[in-house]
Amino acid sequence: MKIVVIGGTGLIGSRTTAILRQRGHDVVAASPKNGVNTLTGEGLEAALSGAAVVIDLANSPSFEDRAVMAFFERSGRSLLAAEKPAGVKYHVALSIVGADRTPENGYFRAKVAQERLIERPVFPTPSSARPNSWNSSERLPMRVQL
Repeated sequence: MKIVVIGGTGLIGSRTTAILRQRGHDVVAASPKNGVNTLTGEGLEAALSGAAVVIDLANSPSFEDRAVMAFFERSGRSLLAAEKPAGVKYHVALSIVGADRTPENGYFRAKVAQERLIERPVFPTPSSARPNSWNSSERLPMRVQL
C-alpha cells in the first residue's frame, strides 16, 4: 500500500516512515526538503499519485498564535484538496490529547482547527489521532493499524 507521510523527514515523520517501510509499505516521506509543500501545493500531485493513505505529521515553523493557525488551516485545505483527485482513501492527522480543552493555547486551537477540517465528509473514515501521553488516561478516539 502506498502511504504518504507529510512531514516525513521530521522527528516523528522519519520514525513513522521507517516503521511503515519495515512493514512492507511503499512510503513517500513528503516535506519541503524533498519538493513537497502543503502550503503552496508544490509537489503534492506527484507525491499523492496512487496513494491510499496520507498521514499528516507536518508542524508549523512558527508557534505564534496567528501564524500557527494559518499554517494548519492553509496546509490542511491544500492537502485535502489534492487528496480527492488523487483518490486517497484515508487521511490521518496527529493531534494532541486535550487540545480541545485548552482554548487559551494558540497552538492547541490550531490543532483543533486541523481536526475540524478533516472531520468534514471528504473521506469515508476521517480520523485524527490524539496520542496518549504519560500524563493522560484518555483513550484514543481511534486506533490506526497499517
